[in-house]
Amino acid sequence: MKKITVILVFMMLSVTGYGAENNRPLNMICQDYSWSDVEELVQPYLDDTLFTALVMQGQSSNYKTSAAAMQAMDKSLPVVVKRILKSLIKADC
Repeated sequence: MKKITVILVFMMLSVTGYGAENNRPLNMICQDYSWSDVEELVQPYLDDTLFTALVMQGQSSNYKTSAAAMQAMDKSLPVVVKRILKSLIKADC
């Protein structure tokens, strides 16, 4: 019984630590990402139409990286990618 309690406590601490890791804000430096970096980040997850629109928009104007992040935001993206994009938007790069 004592071993089970120790195992349960360890599991609870592990889950709590992982959850805190995901909620910690990312400190983005605007020089870390460019428009093309955002394109590469989201390319595997966006359909061809959305990705083409992102590429064409980047070529037609000098948008900020945060504008690329806003345009690339899609519900099909993994949570990790969304966190990066949200941080870029918040940093207003």
